[in-house]
Amino acid sequence: MKIYISSSWKNREEVRKLAVTLRRHGCEVFDFTDPACRKTHEAPPEMFPEQFDPSKHRYKEYIDRPEWRDAVAENREAIANSDLILLLLPCGIDATADWAYGVGLGKPSIIVGQPRAGERSAVHLWAEAILESADEAVSYILSKNQEHLKTMKNN
Repeated sequence: MKIYISSSWKNREEVRKLAVTLRRHGCEVFDFTDPACRKTHEAPPEMFPEQFDPSKHRYKEYIDRPEWRDAVAENREAIANSDLILLLLPCGIDATADWAYGVGLGKPSIIVGQPRAGERSAVHLWAEAILESADEAVSYILSKNQEHLKTMKNN
């Protein structure tokens, strides 16, 4: 089973740990924090520390960077090639947009974790499951992977 993990760069340690665990169980995982998963370079927020400020920047020029274009294109391809999209909370708009793109493509998805205090998104109800922890997610995915393998074997 091919899994796309979408989350915040601030969760990079949890993302990496979850990806390693799922790979140990035979899943193929696109981990945006892992340079080995990328054909191009990674673009963590530390590369661009200046936050967008409408009094100083024009948005179109601010976001139009080759690094971000490459990362977005690569993420889009990985989402399209995935069997399951996992959204690890808390996260921001980019991770949620990647997850929603996968949902729009008809990919099954799960949400793992909790948003920050005061945040919520009713569209998270699009997910097949909303799970509390990475351990719960691994169990859920392994059961889905067994179903996936049976389907592949019968076709």
